[in-house]
Formats: sequence, C-alpha cells, structure tokens
Amino acid sequence: MQDKRIHIETTPTRDSLRKAQGSGIRAHGKLKGLDVFTWMQPEQNALVNFIQGIPTKIFWVGNPSEIEAVLSSNPELIYKFQSIFSFGENRTGFMLENEFMDIQDVLNGLMSELTTTGTLLFTCTENDSEYVSLKIAAYLNLLQSL
Repeated sequence: MQDKRIHIETTPTRDSLRKAQGSGIRAHGKLKGLDVFTWMQPEQNALVNFIQGIPTKIFWVGNPSEIEAVLSSNPELIYKFQSIFSFGENRTGFMLENEFMDIQDVLNGLMSELTTTGTLLFTCTENDSEYVSLKIAAYLNLLQSL
C-alpha cells in the first residue's frame, strides 16, 4: 500500500491569522493586492502578536488610543507599518501623521493611499466599534462590487 502524505504549507500571514482566530479578527480577502482584516475590540497582546507575525508591511487604520498603547509599549513595531491612519479625537498627546475625525473621512481617501501590496488592518477599541464595523463593511462591499 502506497503511503500518501499531504503537506499543507502555511504562510506567516496564515499562521498569524490562525493564532488570532477566536478573538474577533475577520479576514476579508484581497483588495488592490492587500490582505484585508478587521478586528473590533482587539486585546492588546493579541493585536501585538498578530502585527509581529505579519510578514508584509501593514496599513493600519485604528483609534489614536489603541495605536498609542501598542506603539508606546512596543516601539520596534513602527517598522512593520507602511502607513498608520487614526480616526477619532486624539486625546493621547501621541503624534500621529494621518489623523482623521471619523472613520468615513479615512475611507474617503484610503484607496489613493494604498499604493503597495501588503496588509490592510482595521481596528477599533472605542465604544463606537459597531458603527465603525458597519462603515468598514459597507466600504469593502462597495469596492468588491466595482
């Protein structure tokens, strides 16, 4: 009888996603060559582990408070990002390059910013995460229908 073995090759992105599963992260497939993920209310250590495990540059869209918390405790992670876009009031004092008042403001100009392949990560830890999630879902649905 012939021994048939199946080898399942995993990528670092798939490994990171598998480790984060069950914690609310959601994969949305590809957009302009980017792997797209949303994660509402991520726990900080799980988010840091996910970011560390992504092998490509990341476009991160999130709240100023979560961005400040992650980068203050893990400053070496700044090199993992292609760009960081924050939305909402920045009450942290942490200087961010791309600040927007609302998630819709970010979404309105995001496509012109996505110029390379990599990973697009949307997160939200504020109490408006349900609103943010609905806006992002509508945005992604619109782009997939074009």
